[in-house]
Amino acid sequence: MRGKKFRFSLQSVLRLRQHQTEQAAEALAQITHARLQLEQQLAQAQKELETLEKQLILAQPTLDPVQLRRYEAHWLSARRQLRTLEQQLENLRRQEAEARQQVLECHQAEASLERLRDHQKAQHTQAELAAENAWLDEHATGAYVRKHLHLRMP
Repeated sequence: MRGKKFRFSLQSVLRLRQHQTEQAAEALAQITHARLQLEQQLAQAQKELETLEKQLILAQPTLDPVQLRRYEAHWLSARRQLRTLEQQLENLRRQEAEARQQVLECHQAEASLERLRDHQKAQHTQAELAAENAWLDEHATGAYVRKHLHLRMP
């Protein structure tokens, strides 16, 4: 004997929370990917700046003032580019931390609904078992009474 099938009344909310968790995780993955790419760009920019500094030091004694200013202007441009990349990286790291926090919050909301669903399902199962036991007890008692009453009747 089976009773009504369990239906979680907040299933649509749980699906929404699961979807939000997935979206937050995807956003985090995109930001992490962008950060990794930017870190590679930053490393490349640092190498280029170091190369320019070495070239400037080596070539400085032989350069006339105009060439020296060009080298320095190029070096300053590379340095500004490096600082811009560092600021972008700092912003991405902040966004990544916020996205990670968002994933955590979404997951916690989803997990609490799942715990509620599991608890309600366990209660439903217990109630179903209690009803089934009561039904079996009633029928067993009825059969016992009928059998013994039938035996006592003359």
